[in-house]
Amino acid sequence: MASVVKILGDSIALSGAFRRAAEDFSSRNAHKSALVLGATGEVGREVVGHLLASGAFEKVTVFVRRPIEYTGPNADKLEQKAIDFEDTATMERDFAGHTHAFSCLGTTRGKSGADGFYKIDHDYTMNAAKACKSVQVEHYSICSSAGANKDSFFLYPKTKGQVDHEVSALGFPRVSVFRPAMLECDRGEGRWAERLVTAVLPVLKAVAPKSVAVKTSTVGWAMVNNAFVEVETPVAEIISNADMLDAFANSK
Repeated sequence: MASVVKILGDSIALSGAFRRAAEDFSSRNAHKSALVLGATGEVGREVVGHLLASGAFEKVTVFVRRPIEYTGPNADKLEQKAIDFEDTATMERDFAGHTHAFSCLGTTRGKSGADGFYKIDHDYTMNAAKACKSVQVEHYSICSSAGANKDSFFLYPKTKGQVDHEVSALGFPRVSVFRPAMLECDRGEGRWAERLVTAVLPVLKAVAPKSVAVKTSTVGWAMVNNAFVEVETPVAEIISNADMLDAFANSK
């Protein structure tokens, strides 16, 4: 039986500015609904928590392989559905009616191997993005990575860069690509490289405070807060690590 992923919405502290932005978005936009991919991951959980805590969306659907247990405000707006990223027809059927999509899919080469990493981070991500485009999702937000570069010689940044480029070219009315640096969080599974970096993180952040790391809670906040911003014309935007930190710091 799949283990349950817990999201504690009661622990999310929302600033006055965030609440006002959510209320303004809701008043301007009736019947908006969000879907979340990769909702059981570190960033995905934060996105789900902030979406529900905001109360801005009529419905929040998470497409998962492991069930989520959410405790917090607006729990009645949460829906859960299983997903097969190779079944495009079913994805299109289940995605239909959602106006906003948040993609936080991702694995590691160490966990899934090179082929498995590319299959999830590129193929599955693009299958889902194309399904969202086919059902006219208005705003597609994706968690990518700092250093993403489709022309890189290295697998990880190359794959992330390819996805950023391909998603942006699909023709969504709005695409927001978030590129966080090292993610700060309490992982259930430690990665030796990240544990090593964490040990020297205070020194690195003192030297380059806006480019080394960011909390997963800040990324989740930034992805949801960004969705509240009204955009007049079609846009494909890239939000850097520094952009997220600055926006969070300036939110009162």
